[in-house]
Amino acid sequence: MQLTKWDGHVHSPYCPHGTKDSLRSYIETALDRGLERISFTEHAPLPEGLDDPAPEKDSGMTFEDAERYIEELTALREEYKDQIDIRIGLEFDYFENDVDGTRDIIARYAPRLTDGILSLHYLWIGDRYYSVDYSDDTFAEIVEVMGSVKKAHERYYEGIQALLMTNLGEHQPKRLGHLTLPTKYIKRFPLEAEPDNLIETIKKVRQVDFSLDVNTAGFRKPLCGLPYPYPELLTVTQSLGIPLVYGSDAHLAQDVAADFDFNW
Repeated sequence: MQLTKWDGHVHSPYCPHGTKDSLRSYIETALDRGLERISFTEHAPLPEGLDDPAPEKDSGMTFEDAERYIEELTALREEYKDQIDIRIGLEFDYFENDVDGTRDIIARYAPRLTDGILSLHYLWIGDRYYSVDYSDDTFAEIVEVMGSVKKAHERYYEGIQALLMTNLGEHQPKRLGHLTLPTKYIKRFPLEAEPDNLIETIKKVRQVDFSLDVNTAGFRKPLCGLPYPYPELLTVTQSLGIPLVYGSDAHLAQDVAADFDFNW
């Protein structure tokens, strides 16, 4: 368990699908809530030439915004250095059908960062990407093409295992975002049984020495009500000695460190 009072997964006004709350407002909220560290992990730009799979084309920052994001956070990190440790990071998407592009984006930005997360938001099935968490209707498309809710989850964990076992370069982040993201819609799509490859996936997290994002955003999703990973799995992660970093996945300032007091 982390000892530092730290929110390790926070977004910003540079998020194409978030609010325009200022970076300073996120930092001030972190200070008000007694945090010692805050990691900004905005969605990285997509690989060049990759068509954004999101319906609203809002998966990541533009290259121009990414430069402004790093510059503004660099100045704020210096300004607040005696009050809070500000980590400058990105949340990098793993694109199964464009691993080279994923690797290139990490190589382009990671050496300039002080934190980072690797996440899977899209699954390549057949000849296109499907969104895991854009909406319950887009997740329904994965359920339909895979044939069941259980198989949809298993396809996601197959993608997570590929992410974990792929060499993405010397600067790749070693923290995995929201391990159980498909449970975002668990109230609409209940699981009939635990995915067969879930525990195997957690063991691979340990095998490659990743830490896990304990992501509390699921508490704030109407069809979820659970963190990612959910509490039963946190017991498994601890038995394996996997480091955990709490993250709010805040897309507005008031959600910094939200729901960190849950019991498991």
